[in-house]
Amino acid sequence: MENKICGELKKRALLAKQRLKLGYWEQLRAERERLLVAAGETDSAQRKVSELQRAKFSRELEQVVGTSSERDEQLYKRVCEILDSEEDVMNPIGRLMDKERYTSLDDGGRQRYILELSKKFNELKERYYQERPGKSC
Repeated sequence: MENKICGELKKRALLAKQRLKLGYWEQLRAERERLLVAAGETDSAQRKVSELQRAKFSRELEQVVGTSSERDEQLYKRVCEILDSEEDVMNPIGRLMDKERYTSLDDGGRQRYILELSKKFNELKERYYQERPGKSC
């Protein structure tokens, strides 16, 4: 148990050192300034930008440490592609769907799969608009 904790601590220390070397904090500061200009210089905007950056940092840390689902992040990239496209998408769930998995399910499983996928799409869409204050729904 103690070795596992020590290993985790070493991994986190290594990650912190890499962030320092790669200029992560300078990039974060520049992004913060850009977001503040876009959102305004009010106290509430500063708090919102801080919350967004904290959430982004947590997701990045979870990805590296391994607690975040890699599948969710891949799905998020696809959601970003859909929302970044200039076209009006009529079937975003259909674009996100794994066709092989869908066809292998029975009727109840298909309904459950589509409901779970639509819930996940709504969560990821909300995250997308939170991380991009210049964009609107």
